[in-house]
Amino acid sequence: MALTDQELNRLANEGIDLNNLGKYKTFLEDLQGNIIKAHGRDHSVHLFVKFKPEKPADAKQWIQGFAEKYVTSALLQAEEALQYREKNIPGSVFANFFLSTKGYEYFDTKPFKIPGGQSFRFGMKNESIKNFLGDPPVEKWDSGLQQEIHALILIADDDVVDLLQEVNQICQNLRQVGEIVHREDGFILRNKDGQVIEHFGFADGISQPLFVKRDIDRALQNSGRFDKWDPRARLDLVLVQDPNGKTEYSYGSYLVYRKLEQNVKGFRKDQQRLAQTIEVNDNLAGALIVGRFADGTPVVNSKTPLGATQTNNFNYDEDPQEFGLTPKPSKCPFHAHIRQTNPRGDTGRVESSPNFQQSLDTERKHRIARRAISYGVQDLNQEPTVGSGLLFLCFQANIENQFNFMQAKWANANNFVAVNVGFDPVIGQIPKGGKGNQTWPTTWGDPNTEEVKYDFTPWVNMKGGEYFFAPSLSYLKTITDE
Repeated sequence: MALTDQELNRLANEGIDLNNLGKYKTFLEDLQGNIIKAHGRDHSVHLFVKFKPEKPADAKQWIQGFAEKYVTSALLQAEEALQYREKNIPGSVFANFFLSTKGYEYFDTKPFKIPGGQSFRFGMKNESIKNFLGDPPVEKWDSGLQQEIHALILIADDDVVDLLQEVNQICQNLRQVGEIVHREDGFILRNKDGQVIEHFGFADGISQPLFVKRDIDRALQNSGRFDKWDPRARLDLVLVQDPNGKTEYSYGSYLVYRKLEQNVKGFRKDQQRLAQTIEVNDNLAGALIVGRFADGTPVVNSKTPLGATQTNNFNYDEDPQEFGLTPKPSKCPFHAHIRQTNPRGDTGRVESSPNFQQSLDTERKHRIARRAISYGVQDLNQEPTVGSGLLFLCFQANIENQFNFMQAKWANANNFVAVNVGFDPVIGQIPKGGKGNQTWPTTWGDPNTEEVKYDFTPWVNMKGGEYFFAPSLSYLKTITDE
C-alpha cells in the first residue's frame, strides 16, 4: 500500500536512514533522485525538449529507453553515495526526466492523469501566472525558453569531459524524435574555503528542508540542537502520488525552473554605496542585504563573519525585541533575502499572535527544496553584468502554496511582514523602472537605531522558465504501454 499520512509525517523527526531502508526501499526505487536529496554532482546540462508533432509513439519509445539507461532513482542515488563514502567509488552519470503540461498533452494523456494544480496546468508563460509572479514579458525571455517545451532532461556528473561526451550522444539520439529548443550548462561555484557559493559570492544552500537521517544528524552536530530552527521536514512537503505510477509507492514532485541572470558588478557597486551610506564596512552591508555574511554567518547572530561552519539554528525572536505597529529590526532587516523567503516565525511575532506555533507551522509549509546551480563565467575575479547567474530549480508538492506563494506574497511584497519594509532585494521583482525603497539600520544591534532609506535597481533578471513534474520511474519505464 502507499505510504500513509503518518509515515509521510513521522520522518520529520528521524529522517530516512539510507543505510537501513526497510520498507522505504520500494518507495525509493520508483522515485527519481535529486528530490529528497540533491544529486551532488559538480556539473550539469539541462536540455529543454519539444517533441516532433508526428512522432509521439517514437518519442515514448525514446523516453522509455532513456529512463531504463539513464534516469537515476532515489535508491540508486543513495547506494552510489554510500559506495563513494565507504570506497571512494564515484557514481554513474546522474539523470532526471521531467514533463510539462504541454508534454503530457502531446502524448494525449487523459486530463485526470495529468498532475494537477492551476500553475502547472497553465504553465509559467500564462499571462495570469506571469503577472502574479511579477515576471517580465515572455518576449524578453531567452529565445529558447519562449518556445513550447514538452520536457526537461537533466544530466549531471563530476567529470565535465565525461558529462559532455555523454550529453553529445544523448542529443544525437534525441534529435530523431524531438528538437532541443534550449540548453543550459551549469556548474558548482566554490570559494577558497570550498563552500558552494553563487555569483554574488555568498554561501548557498545552507538552509534546506532535510528528509534524510544522515543530513539531519550532521545538522544537529553542527548546530548542537534545533531549539531555534528545526530544518527537518515531512516528505509531503515535496512528494505527491504520481497519477500514472504503476505501484502504490509511486510518487513524484513538482519542479519549478527559472533562469536568473545576476548583475554582479551592479550588486557589488550598490553594496559599497550602502556601506558608505550607513557607515559600515562592505561585509556588513552585504550581510544586511542577504541576511548572512558571505561565509554563511547569520547577521542576526553577529555583525562580523564567524567562519565557514556556521549554525543554521537561529531565528529572529529578539530582532526587534519588541513588536508593535511599526517594528524596527536592528540586526537583520525584514527585507533581507533569507528573512523574507524564510521568516522563521515573523508572521506570528509581528501579529503578536497567541497562536505563534500555528503561524510558524504555516510558514514552514511554504518551504521548497532548492537544487540551484550556477551558469556563465567561472572566474570569481570577474564582475559580469549579463550572461551569468543561477539556474534555479526547486521541488515541492504544491506550486501555488510553495514557490509561487514565496515569490509573490513574500519576496515581491513591499508590506511583508510590516508596512513599507520593502521587497526582497535579491529575488524580489518589481515593475519595470521601479526601485527598492528599503529601510536600513545605521547601528547594528541597537533597538533605538536610526534608519536610512536607500533606493536601488534590482540586480537579478528573470530570463525564463517553466513548471515541470518529475514522474515515477515505473511510469517512464512503461510509457509505451500508455
